[in-house]
Amino acid sequence: MKIAILTEGDGEFKSLPQLYEQLHDKMPNRTRIVKTLKISVQPDAEHGQLVAACRPNLALARAVADRIIVLLDREQQQQCPGGVAQQLEDEFKKIAKVPVQVVLKNRMYENWLLADLDALRSQPARFAVDAAAQRKICPNKADSIDGLREIKRLVKNGDYSKTSDSDKICRKANVEKMAANSRSFRHFLHAVGHESYRDVCRLPAQLAQTTGPKKRRGRA
Repeated sequence: MKIAILTEGDGEFKSLPQLYEQLHDKMPNRTRIVKTLKISVQPDAEHGQLVAACRPNLALARAVADRIIVLLDREQQQQCPGGVAQQLEDEFKKIAKVPVQVVLKNRMYENWLLADLDALRSQPARFAVDAAAQRKICPNKADSIDGLREIKRLVKNGDYSKTSDSDKICRKANVEKMAANSRSFRHFLHAVGHESYRDVCRLPAQLAQTTGPKKRRGRA
């Protein structure tokens, strides 16, 4: 299975591939992310317009991939991420010739970047991770904060850069630690078939193991 990822945002386009080696180690045999393409869309645009704007890159993606994952920020949308994703997937079905799955970052990429605070702690010249950040994010609370404001607060020696700082963080990040603190990142791992979240992704893997399986309702 070959997967292509379409993502809005310069930071995601530049830094997300830094995580692929870790992902590939836990994905099914012969399943690989083979292409990352940047889409120029507003995540909260009208769904038909958003999907139409993705059309050129959809064609490029399906030329090399069997399946496409579209990553978008939830930002300030009030509707639940699962509902938004389902509506967009229904629109993509009208024009895509391969399966398309939509994953919403809750609420933005910076929430994912903050989900492994050890990645920031490993760069003390650039990030000052304090007890307040730990309380806000751990355990399993990274999606509930204003990610951009928080990461700007932790940056030292200059302004936060969506491209260079995200790249630095992803080079140090551990996807299992990120998953422990971000449900929307776990949903991304579920989408790519990561072994820890292949079946369900509501809870972090360690907690899910202790609570046992539960009946699934709706989207993972």
